[in-house]
Amino acid sequence: MDLPFADTLLRFAAQRSVKQRPIQPIAVLQTASIQRVLVVLTTGLGDAVLSTPVLPTLRAHWPNATIKLWTRAAWAPLFENDVNLDGVMAYAGKYRRFWSMLTSLKTFAPDLVVVLHGNDPDILPLCVLSGARFIVRVPVQGTRFQAFLSNRARQADQQILPNVHYIENRLRVLDTLGLAKGTHIPRIYLAPKRVEAMRARTTKEFQGRYYWVVHPRAADAFKNWPLEKITALLQAALMRWPDMAIVLTGAAADRQALELLAAADGRVYNYAGRLDIADTAALLANAHAVLAPDTGVAHLAGALDVPLISLFAATSSALLGPRAQRTPVKLIQKPRTCTPCLEKKCPYTPRNCMDQIEVQEVLQALEAVLQ
Repeated sequence: MDLPFADTLLRFAAQRSVKQRPIQPIAVLQTASIQRVLVVLTTGLGDAVLSTPVLPTLRAHWPNATIKLWTRAAWAPLFENDVNLDGVMAYAGKYRRFWSMLTSLKTFAPDLVVVLHGNDPDILPLCVLSGARFIVRVPVQGTRFQAFLSNRARQADQQILPNVHYIENRLRVLDTLGLAKGTHIPRIYLAPKRVEAMRARTTKEFQGRYYWVVHPRAADAFKNWPLEKITALLQAALMRWPDMAIVLTGAAADRQALELLAAADGRVYNYAGRLDIADTAALLANAHAVLAPDTGVAHLAGALDVPLISLFAATSSALLGPRAQRTPVKLIQKPRTCTPCLEKKCPYTPRNCMDQIEVQEVLQALEAVLQ
């Protein structure tokens, strides 16, 4: 939501607050004095999931502190059962519910704010107005309102490291805080009741069939495998595993396009737009396998330890690929066909570089995962 002059007014208010109560440099941080920690994750689903390895280390170091997560309202249900958190605060979006959000932040009054990902212009000023003494984020460069960061002068924090996986770049904030890194694997904790309720629902709707999930569409079209090949894969899979159901997931905007895939066979179910994110996670948790391109749902499946096949071409699985603790993750990677890659402006979509992935190799990967 864009409000005229809102960015300027909020910056002024934050600057005035800093003059009265300066943000402290990271060099004077005494970790033993921290009692309340706010973790900020207000961007995409993939960003949120891939940043979760930071949480266990924060909890291990501050077992008695109150640690809360500030995340997008759509993702908040994913974290309500997280053992590393003491609560979740929902971010409604730029300047939406601004005053109630500010009140909640000031009431919590964090000593330390750890910004793992947050691009909206109101994020850092609101963190300042919460009364936080320390605010850290890596990287510093590219961050709006860098002057509000406690680690703005720390040279090691200035930039994203190239050729390093997203998770390792997120974990660098622990170096900033002087904390030893723990896990490098994302994890999402779901309430058992939610998983059990979804199992009962799908058992009834799918007439007792086991199922696997296809999430055909990423938010960025250049990451998508062509629908014609997905159609061919579904046909081959239904012949290979006639007693298994296939569930299609996606946003409400995807439902009509995916209906064409589901209409051909009664064993294919179109769940696009029917579930919130927590129920989508429960659906994945009960699945025998998940197929997805480079998208948040792929990372969510990995964090839930569901057998996963993920497709890459325009992006790098080495830098952005999903990870799981125990179950197999099959990554199919093809090279980019254009240099430089135009990404969201790709003129060849849907027959882009993802078209290099053949139906047979995905079917073989699926067979290996299901076995």
